[in-house]
Amino acid sequence: MNIPLVKVPTFKMTLPFTQREVKYRPYVVKEEKILIMASESETAQDMVNAVGDVVKSCTFGAVDYERDPLFEVQYAFLQIRGKSQGEVLEFYSVCGKCKDKMPVNLNVSEFTLKTTEGHTYKISLPENVNVIMRYPTLKLYRDLYETEDENVIYDVVAACIETIYNEDETFVNDGTESAEFRKFIDNLTPEQFEQFERFFVTMPVLIFTLKYNCSKCEEPNTLTIDGINHFFE
Repeated sequence: MNIPLVKVPTFKMTLPFTQREVKYRPYVVKEEKILIMASESETAQDMVNAVGDVVKSCTFGAVDYERDPLFEVQYAFLQIRGKSQGEVLEFYSVCGKCKDKMPVNLNVSEFTLKTTEGHTYKISLPENVNVIMRYPTLKLYRDLYETEDENVIYDVVAACIETIYNEDETFVNDGTESAEFRKFIDNLTPEQFEQFERFFVTMPVLIFTLKYNCSKCEEPNTLTIDGINHFFE
């Protein structure tokens, strides 16, 4: 017996940073189960894996968590979730003074890509050495939580180097010589490494910010949502 399957609708979204137009569909029940199980596990690794797999599947491979910037995968997931379970998300914000809980509703369209003035992906070092950076992926975000080794952050920084070049040579990071790029990072001075830290601190981030006064004690509060874990709530 071949029961006909219900056709799943498709939509289009424009990714906020690259401005790519991407076709996507809502997630289906079997994919929702993956997300629920990841939420119940309460581990960052499971959440990241679930989001990455669902986004890749629902965008027909157009958005890949192993390749695309973290913030664009987050954006894609929000749009998919909106078409799957409704575009209004409900959160609870806790007052910083009286600890009273207040429900907050927001639309997925209210998330914006925050950029920092002066942000650059090009880093200039002594002796005419220049570095072109690429944005971390959701996969790299996952890797940060899969190990207790504090030095993994330096592996992530090295992995985000796209190209190193000077007047004579160009070195492209295709993943086959990761040890060499890690060695490059390890031999920077703390002052030089600060430029790489600045790249990550100022890079675009998908964020929602709400300022409100507590309904109980009238204390001014600010709610900021910018993490993968929030998207499961």
